[in-house]
Amino acid sequence: MKDAAHLRDPSLLTILAAGFAATVAQILLLRELLVLFYGNEMSTALVLAGWLLWTALGSATSARLARRMVSATGVLPAAGALGVLLTLQALGLPALVLAVRGARHLLGIPLGELAPLGKMLLICLGAPVLSAPVAGALFGWCWAYRRARHCERTGGGPLTIYLGEALGAAAGGIAFYLVLLRFATAWTTTLMVAATLLAIAGLVVWSARAGTGSKMVWIVAVIVVSGMAIVDSREVERGLDARSRRWQWGPSLAAVRDTPFHNMAILENQEQVTIFTNGLWLLTEPDPATAELAVHPVLLQHPEPRRILLLGGGLAGQIEEVLRHPGVERVDYVEQDPELVEFAGGFLDAATLRSLGDPRVRIEPLDAGTFLRRTAGQYDVVSMSVGDPINAQMNRFFTVEHFRRVREHLRPGGIFTFSVAGGGDLVGPSHARLIGALERTLEEVFTAVRVLPGARARFFAAGEESSLVLDGAVLAARITERGLGLVHVRWDTLEDLMSPTRLDYLDAVLEAVGQGPVNRQFAPICYFHGMMLWASQWHPRLVRWIGALAAIRLWRLFLAVGALGVAWALFVWTGKPRYRAAVGASVLVQGAWGMVLQVVLILSFQILAGFAYLQLALIIAFFMAGLAVGALGVAALRRLWGRDAPAVRWLVGLQAVVTVVPLVLVAFVSPPAEGLREGLSLTVVSTLFTATSFLSGVLGGAHFSLAVLAATVAGARLERAGGYLYAVDLAGAAAGALVAGLFVLPLYGVSSTLVLLSLVSLVCLVALLRRPDFDQTPGTG
Repeated sequence: MKDAAHLRDPSLLTILAAGFAATVAQILLLRELLVLFYGNEMSTALVLAGWLLWTALGSATSARLARRMVSATGVLPAAGALGVLLTLQALGLPALVLAVRGARHLLGIPLGELAPLGKMLLICLGAPVLSAPVAGALFGWCWAYRRARHCERTGGGPLTIYLGEALGAAAGGIAFYLVLLRFATAWTTTLMVAATLLAIAGLVVWSARAGTGSKMVWIVAVIVVSGMAIVDSREVERGLDARSRRWQWGPSLAAVRDTPFHNMAILENQEQVTIFTNGLWLLTEPDPATAELAVHPVLLQHPEPRRILLLGGGLAGQIEEVLRHPGVERVDYVEQDPELVEFAGGFLDAATLRSLGDPRVRIEPLDAGTFLRRTAGQYDVVSMSVGDPINAQMNRFFTVEHFRRVREHLRPGGIFTFSVAGGGDLVGPSHARLIGALERTLEEVFTAVRVLPGARARFFAAGEESSLVLDGAVLAARITERGLGLVHVRWDTLEDLMSPTRLDYLDAVLEAVGQGPVNRQFAPICYFHGMMLWASQWHPRLVRWIGALAAIRLWRLFLAVGALGVAWALFVWTGKPRYRAAVGASVLVQGAWGMVLQVVLILSFQILAGFAYLQLALIIAFFMAGLAVGALGVAALRRLWGRDAPAVRWLVGLQAVVTVVPLVLVAFVSPPAEGLREGLSLTVVSTLFTATSFLSGVLGGAHFSLAVLAATVAGARLERAGGYLYAVDLAGAAAGALVAGLFVLPLYGVSSTLVLLSLVSLVCLVALLRRPDFDQTPGTG
């Protein structure tokens, strides 16, 4: 077959487009599932695992099919197959977004409730099937196509495909970060990328002189995507974007907006407005009962509250309630997303809007942690209303480090308060463990700590015992003195809230569940307790399973990994040469290594900077760019060597570097380095994390490329090795996402996770030290 002169080899253009689209699709999928699953890291780990496993399956399947075709004919058939796969990828993008948005409606998940585990598994593992297998198949097909058709003639080896896929993926992440996230909605982004894929697919199909079938697939896809765009643009209220948003939120949806920080949605129900951010309930307004209970019990504790800091809650009527106290001189209201106040402004009642405009009120559009690090202000009362620590994003507000920053900004006699889900009058074990962990964490910082039980367990903390007043009569007298005229917080409310019987009951429940570790930035135990709360809603067996995992001591985990490592080393070093197995295992572990580092970087950035969605695209983009640079470096070395044998030695050296890198990161996240971390600006933190992601990508790209070459030295065929090792790499990444996201990180923290990663890499290093039998007939290439 003669290719068109202007597109002699479509494989590189194809894989560039496929990598670009795959990264955008992955980010969009994660974003949409944040809304559906309330930012639950279990869902993030599951969807990453599902995406990677389906991609691995697509790559392995296409590699097998391509190998069989090469064996039968000596050359792959027409390149139109690449155009067809690109067309299918274009159709999969809008289908993916619509499927996730419609999942709540189709599976009957009530608004405001967490999805049961079975439905979460179905969505996280099922949704990626609309896009991920095609992305994997494109890699395997392009690899085999370039190897079988053009390698000898052009001198460009199939490793160019790995390079191209990484470059395309990096470009997708950067474009999303710089342009798409800031200037386009998720649906517009989806249609733009799908249209670009269709244009490239058409170029490939016609340039390759493909058959009628390939051209018809492309034409049908153009009609479908064009129809979606036309229907969506006819009327905003009748468009697919608006309709699919209502699938997510129901008919009461009033407005929705994506920002660099959140997906924000406003629901109107009669005279009340409810705001959700990333699927999590943020506030309902007006709700005077909740606002009074959040504000007055703590302000009444203080004899003369003058300067107040609100970390969240300002749009829920709390500012209005604070200003009712006659001595208040200043209220600083911290709200992370600068667009939230403007977005919600058109729906809030007049009283709330007046309180936001009061001259005593200053609105600070910053993350709470960042604000506390930057301000020198001192306050009589600090009230935090940021939600519950049900995920790693929220957990950072409930750590020793955050509480320590709060105390530094309290005046003598100052009081700090917040609330979490308390389980009501009967506190179950899961709620008790969460409340107990938070109480112990507060006691690390504050002298006086008290928890009031209820549907929302409210915590009070102060530097002196005398600052806390738990006498309802005294507080009721202050209501009268200040002329507050409260409706929902009265003397009887306060007496019941602070009843000695209720307090003694809670103390007994907390004592029954026993002691445990305190909650720290890089050892987020409350994140684990939040996961246990989620599990307890659906099945007691799931709670027992998670509890059994939690009972595993860290030293036993390290001992088990060490024993498995010794067994693997003995298997590789005894009997016949098993070098290819050692290479495959190293690629599997390297895939997990790269994914776990990405999860650690995103989580750590979230902890230090307060938001990760903007940085998420940047970390992914620079990781993929690093993969390209690593692959490019190995390609340059290969030309310098003139043969593949040196790859065996270089792979061992690189495996040693990979083993050491996690230990370097341990030093950065360790408690002694807290002062260093606190002194870094947001720009420095962002640059540091992006550079680390790029470096890990360079190591990953070089490792994969060297592993492919080393496998050919041991007798593997190059066209087969690439597709299969790519699938193995993705399978390792999927396993890393699951094990780290659901087990190791929540239970043992970042440092232990990194040490464990180093130990597993060391096992692979030992196995690779037994070199292949060079007398074997090597694969071509």
